[in-house]
Amino acid sequence: MAMTWSEKLEAKGQKNLLLVQLAERFGPLPDSTRRQVEEISSFQRLTRLAKRVLTAGSLDEMGLA
Repeated sequence: MAMTWSEKLEAKGQKNLLLVQLAERFGPLPDSTRRQVEEISSFQRLTRLAKRVLTAGSLDEMGLA
């Protein structure tokens, strides 16, 4: 099912927020991590990662190394 314009905008905002959280927690992000986040199309996965960033010790633990 195709996403509406507003859903695409919301997903972009969630991805940007996750990237900010990751950089705050782990420092400068590799391009590969940024690409992985940009490719996520599931709101559920974005939410899980946003919660996981609070407790993970590394990008590797998050599956984003």
